[in-house]
Amino acid sequence: LHTAYRRQRQMCIRDRNTGAEGLLGILCCGLERSAEQRTAIQLGDRSRYVGLSDIAKMPDCPRAALAAKLFTPEYRSTDEALKRRIAFHRGHWFETGVHQALVGYGLSPLFQLEIEIMYGDVPIKTHLDFTLVTGQPHPTVRILEAKSTARLPTTLSESYAMQIGGQTALLKAYWNHPVFNLVLDTGEILHHRTFPEICNECLGVSLPDASACDIQGWIICLSMCDAKAFGPFLPEDTDVARCLDMASEFWETMHDFRENKVNLNTVQTEQGLAPLCPSCFWKEDCPCFKGSSHPEWEAALAQFMDLKAQKKSLEEKIGELESRLKVAYQLSHTVRGEWINTGKHTFRVIPQNGRVTLARKRLNEELETLLGEQDARTLLARCEKQGEPFERLYALSL
Repeated sequence: LHTAYRRQRQMCIRDRNTGAEGLLGILCCGLERSAEQRTAIQLGDRSRYVGLSDIAKMPDCPRAALAAKLFTPEYRSTDEALKRRIAFHRGHWFETGVHQALVGYGLSPLFQLEIEIMYGDVPIKTHLDFTLVTGQPHPTVRILEAKSTARLPTTLSESYAMQIGGQTALLKAYWNHPVFNLVLDTGEILHHRTFPEICNECLGVSLPDASACDIQGWIICLSMCDAKAFGPFLPEDTDVARCLDMASEFWETMHDFRENKVNLNTVQTEQGLAPLCPSCFWKEDCPCFKGSSHPEWEAALAQFMDLKAQKKSLEEKIGELESRLKVAYQLSHTVRGEWINTGKHTFRVIPQNGRVTLARKRLNEELETLLGEQDARTLLARCEKQGEPFERLYALSL
């Protein structure tokens, strides 16, 4: 671990004398050191316990989850390291912003409340980003988990849903157990309290038993310019059992790896190409991508991926310019539909009807009401048409 850190710092020092690159190198190393300090203070030694975030990664890819737990990434360049560091740190910046928003509204959230339990010989910890508690008009607890995303998702990923579901379930299951820890703003640490004790000591709120409280979990996804909330997630006993079983499996695999009983490439991987595979740091030697070697195609494939990146960049620039020109047209107070001449070019903005789509779910519900479930399915199946088979090229940078 420390060897990897030293290499990263040496790379930053080497680049420090090259002007702009040196400045970015300083930023990269500073973010790395800040992340080290933050992890040590808030999360402790993560190698000594299984976190709920570790468990949540397992449904996506157990191999990637284990690798992220055991190894420190080594980056090829400062540029690559900085991109990763900014993506990682952006989540902490958003946490600070959400905390400011909650306090600004007049709320008093418990920040990074820790649940620390032993399941047999397996140490498990989970950290709740924000916990909001009130006793009036009725006892209510809300867990809020903040997630940083490049783009807002239309649906919540299984790993996020599993994490927030596990948090709400563990909170309820261990409500009256002395397994809650909290670092106060003063630096004082409250160790081994029950949840009602934490709430009474920090917030002055008296809570009854968990069964008499309204407990919900929520996920808020934040991009650079927007936000979206998902929930509510209610505490389920099945979520507790699933988390504990997966934690045991994860801990046993970690132990077997350290005892050289298994290696990373014998750990189960995602079947096929998963959505997270392109951004996975551990894909270079992943068995999932093992195949025959043809280095003579490297140049063509590199050119193909470069052109795809250029296409994406051009599409983004085209969209940005189009939006600017639409705004310019509106601000010009031109008669609707009239052309604006710019010299060698001309343009106008005219309204268009929205695209007509078929709400399949609504249609199915209407048909079931009219015909019954079986006849509705039969009718829909008769009206469906499948396109011709085709081939798709998947390409990743290793």
